[in-house]
Amino acid sequence: MSAHFTLGIEEEFQIVDRRTGQLTPSILAILEKGASQFGDKIKPEMLQSTVEIVTDICPNINAARLELQSLHTRLLRLLEEEGLTIISAGTHPTASWPDQPSTPDERYIELEEELQDVVRSLLIFGLHVHVGVESNEIAIVLMNQLRTWIPHLLALSANSPFWGGRFTGLKSYRSVMWRPLPRNGVSEPFASWDEFDSYVQSLVQAGCIDNAKKIWWDIRPHPFFRTVEFRICDMPATVDDTGVLCVMVWTRRSLTSYKITASACAMLLESCWTLWMMSWMTWAVAARSTTCASCSMTPGGPEQTARWPPIEKPAVCKPLLSI
Repeated sequence: MSAHFTLGIEEEFQIVDRRTGQLTPSILAILEKGASQFGDKIKPEMLQSTVEIVTDICPNINAARLELQSLHTRLLRLLEEEGLTIISAGTHPTASWPDQPSTPDERYIELEEELQDVVRSLLIFGLHVHVGVESNEIAIVLMNQLRTWIPHLLALSANSPFWGGRFTGLKSYRSVMWRPLPRNGVSEPFASWDEFDSYVQSLVQAGCIDNAKKIWWDIRPHPFFRTVEFRICDMPATVDDTGVLCVMVWTRRSLTSYKITASACAMLLESCWTLWMMSWMTWAVAARSTTCASCSMTPGGPEQTARWPPIEKPAVCKPLLSI
C-alpha cells in the first residue's frame, strides 16, 4: 500500500454584506465575475448566500495550505469589489432560512422538489476533506475504521452555536439541521465494495436516488473520485483551524492504512448507533480549546510528522470575519 496520500478540500463560506454582516444572496454574480480566474474551483450551493471553494488534488499538507491561501486571497479581493466579504462558521447567528433564495440549478431544483423544506432550511456551512485511496476495496476498509473518528472531528470542529438569532445551547447546531435528510449520519460497516455497490443499486432500483452522490453520510467513499470523504466538520473559524482538522484526517488515514497493511490491529467496527450517540454528546459538550497545529503518528516505526505551516494574512485583504 502506498505511503503517499493525496488531499482535497471543500470549504463553504457565508456571503455577507461587508458593513452589516448580513447574508447576501450574491452567488450568481460572484460566479459570473469570478469564472475567468477561478474556473471550477468556485461553486454554488443550495442557497444563494453560500460560496464554495474547492482545491485541486494536493500531493501533501503543505500544497493544500498554499492553495487555500491563494484561493482565500483571490476570493476576498473579488468580494471586496462588490462590498461583500465572507463569514467562516457553521451557521449564521441571526439569519432566517425562509429569507434565503435557492440557487436556480437543475440539481438543486430537483432536490427541492423531492425534499421540500428539508433542503430549503439547510442554511448551514461545512468543511469536506477528501483523502486519496488506492482502490475501491481500500476505501471501504478505511471507511469502516475511520467512522470511529467522526465524533472526535465533530467535537474539534464544532462552530455553530447560533440559529435564527438564538444561542441554541449546542456547540454544533449545523449537525442538528443536517439530520432530517435521508441517507445521512454514519453507515453500518460494509464487508466489501461489492456489498456497498449492491446497497447503492438497491436504492437506485427503488427510485430513491439516481447515483451514490445522494448518499450524504458523515464519511463516505466518493462515488466518482477515488477518495474517502469526511463530511462531518462545521466550517472552521480560521484557516489554521481548517489546517489542524486536515492534518488530523490525513494522519488518521495514514495510521489506519499502516495498521491494515501490517495487520497490526483487530478490526474494531462500532455500530452506527454507538457512533450516533457519541456524536450527539459532542454537540452539547464539544471541546473548546486551542489545538496544536502539529500532529504526529508513530505506526511502530520511525516517527512521521504531518505539519500545517502557518499562513500569512493576505497583505491586500482584510481577514475573514468569524463568529
